[in-house]
Amino acid sequence: MALLRFFRNRPWIIIITVSVLLVAAAVITSQNDGNMNFVGGIAGEIIAPVQKVIYSATSYVYNSVSQIKERRELRTNYQNLKERVAYLEKELLRMNELEKQNQRLRKLLDFATEREEFVVTGARVTGKDPGNWFEVFTIDKGKNHGISVNMAVVTEQGLVGRVIEVGSNWSKVQSIIDGRSSVSGIIERTRDNGVVKGNNLFGFEDGTCSMIYLPLDSEIVEGDKVITSGLGDILPKGIYIGEVKEVTRSKRELYKTAIIEPAVDFRRLEEVLVVKARVDD
Repeated sequence: MALLRFFRNRPWIIIITVSVLLVAAAVITSQNDGNMNFVGGIAGEIIAPVQKVIYSATSYVYNSVSQIKERRELRTNYQNLKERVAYLEKELLRMNELEKQNQRLRKLLDFATEREEFVVTGARVTGKDPGNWFEVFTIDKGKNHGISVNMAVVTEQGLVGRVIEVGSNWSKVQSIIDGRSSVSGIIERTRDNGVVKGNNLFGFEDGTCSMIYLPLDSEIVEGDKVITSGLGDILPKGIYIGEVKEVTRSKRELYKTAIIEPAVDFRRLEEVLVVKARVDD
């Protein structure tokens, strides 16, 4: 009992004793020539479980550290790949937008090349009045680029409108669908003259035009093409306006009216051409 109390009060002695025994056993087993003696057998019995525990603990710690490192690397790689995908998606979107813009500009260039009687300059739409339609909008060209009031504005599809206000590096354009707009037009097939007015008024907007003051004997029919007449020396002659959608006449009217579907998509305008001058043949 006294010996037991001695070791209980001095646990460090037990630790040192066990450590010495383990070291001694290790030395004995390392010097074994293949013939296991009694002491070596006992040492082996003592060391084997300890070695197993130490090996298991070491393996567990190593595997845990390796897994933590792998998860950290996976998170880093995932974040890098996520950022790369986001970058590539933005680049793809930018390239698609550039391709669409190039297609539009190519069509505008073809139009300008084919119409040698026009001297034109390209412009980009930079703003518009509230609403779904491009009735009155702003472009990024002005006096410094030779733009002046009443110059025609077109796309490769046809007539957009005319310039109504000019600044140094900007201009304001009124489209043909605006309710305050009116331009001289002519039916390409019948050569009947009339005035093309915009139908977009406050509370009523359908993106069409009305061609009024057409002669009662006019043979205009649905599908006829309408172009600018050149009367008034404001807009050049021969710019395509649109197609006759419907012909009407009330009993009290002394003329026919045609509803015109414009060639230009007035819900989507991004680039336009301003007709700066007209070269007479």
